Amino acid sequence: MKVGLISINSHTKVLNFASPLHTYAFQQFLFENGIDNVIIDYEPCYRGKLDIRNPYDYYVAHPGKDEKVQKKREETWKKLYKEREDRFDKLQNFIDKNYVQTEKCFTQEKLDEIDPGCDIYICVTDVIWKYNPKNGFDRGFFLACKSFEGKGKIAYAASKGVKEYTEEQGKQAGEYLKSFHYIACREKSLADFVNKKTSQRASIVLDPVFLQPLSFYEKICIQPEEKKYVLVYAVMEKAGGLVEEAMRYAKERNLPVVDISDDATILYQSPNGERIKKYGIGIEEWLGYMQNASCIFTNSFHCCCFSIIFNKQFFVGKRNGDKVDFVLHLFGLSNRRIKKNMNYNQKDIDYTVVNSLKDAYVNQSRKYILEAIKRTEHVQKKKSSVIGKLLLKRKLVGIENFENAKSFKN
Repeated sequence: MKVGLISINSHTKVLNFASPLHTYAFQQFLFENGIDNVIIDYEPCYRGKLDIRNPYDYYVAHPGKDEKVQKKREETWKKLYKEREDRFDKLQNFIDKNYVQTEKCFTQEKLDEIDPGCDIYICVTDVIWKYNPKNGFDRGFFLACKSFEGKGKIAYAASKGVKEYTEEQGKQAGEYLKSFHYIACREKSLADFVNKKTSQRASIVLDPVFLQPLSFYEKICIQPEEKKYVLVYAVMEKAGGLVEEAMRYAKERNLPVVDISDDATILYQSPNGERIKKYGIGIEEWLGYMQNASCIFTNSFHCCCFSIIFNKQFFVGKRNGDKVDFVLHLFGLSNRRIKKNMNYNQKDIDYTVVNSLKDAYVNQSRKYILEAIKRTEHVQKKKSSVIGKLLLKRKLVGIENFENAKSFKN
């Protein structure tokens, strides 16, 4: 049987390093376990018409009504013009070089008409189940298009993002989830929603980047020329406070600051003090900068994940939603959240303890998805069999017992 993977990867409005990487890590994990699979080249309904490689050209050709906003956009992307092209090209090259994906690019409308040809489909991780005020839910990410009817359906490490569902949105999401064979969420809040508000049962698993060992990423890393530095990687929300804290930490230790943040953050969140700004980098360089940092300051969920994978000392700034808080809680690292008048001379993270937890969670997450695929494959081959129906009723557990695994405080 063939497995189709649908996730956020290349068709995004921001050039997020983690999106192509978590999909690649998951696909390789399946190949390593003998599971034939293909990534569905998928463009979400909220993608829009923005030229991702050259936003400056797009905004000049399509000016907005707010003159101040328009001016800021033009200033931002003009300054980052060449680096933006470099960043885009490097991410696209990573995808072209590493992905096994469909030749055709699909939308939810095309998935109503054309079957990509797989027997089981897995919607994979990150904020795939969010409700967009303009476009609603993306049916592709819910496996709710006509070509998915009658196919095996699994969700792995799904997330819904910051906003809670309204009652109406919750009902709609519940309808989409009815035909899933197995659902695993990345955050407890979404698993609780599924278990309490729908007819399905959800488990909790780690993000796919954890499914691969450290050696997997060490082979990808490009080593930076900078040595002994404090790294800043900020995404989405305004991060001036985070940058200021990183600068204070670095000054006290006589270290330089390297800033590889997203888009406008790297230009406009600029408190006093010098820092080395790097924007035109790719996934391999992003990993290298994290791997070699003396300390990391971030508000990024996946940067937190890789800080743990690389066993780095790190601190976390403001980020909306609960995904960052949950992964910190999961590993007993909630005290890495930056607070007012933070004392950075606190005890370093004890990675002997954290790695022990990580190993247990990784094993549970790996077992979950491999068993979910195995059972779904059996059901798809023998849809009317009593054994198949019994398999679906049997509990499949992820890392729900994480509270019992933590008997320490870092």
